[in-house]
Amino acid sequence: MSEAKKRIRELTRQQLDRRLDKIRGVAPQLTAPEGGWVRTLRTGLAMSQEDLGRRMGVSRQAVSQLEQREADGSVTLNALKEAAQALDCELAYVLVPRRGIGATLEARALRLASRMTGSVRHTMRLEDQEPESDLDERTRALAEELLTSPGQLWTPSLDE
Repeated sequence: MSEAKKRIRELTRQQLDRRLDKIRGVAPQLTAPEGGWVRTLRTGLAMSQEDLGRRMGVSRQAVSQLEQREADGSVTLNALKEAAQALDCELAYVLVPRRGIGATLEARALRLASRMTGSVRHTMRLEDQEPESDLDERTRALAEELLTSPGQLWTPSLDE
């Protein structure tokens, strides 16, 4: 891959990280309330299941089933979109990484590099041949090398 493409990929990743950092701060507040968002918003609007069903073009029973599916986690995004529209809401769907994408890649590269140098580390320790700091430096260097092709960090053979 050319250096220009790598730089564009890195800039894109940094922009995504900045965007997700903003969301990560509010994500805990976005956890669905008990019973789900549809039921909570519907009752907050003092709307009956029958009223919501009429707005969605479905029966009261279909709304009840929708609310139950949301509560048990089997609802579809399309069903939520339809309910959101009928409730005059926006559906926000986002996966929020627990930490930044760059940090996730760096941690993965370091974990793989540590595993790859693990047997060397063990042998060197047994033979008392090399200072720990030198091997740590080599592990960090290997992690940096792995980060030059981040797509390879997820290769199954590296998990073994």
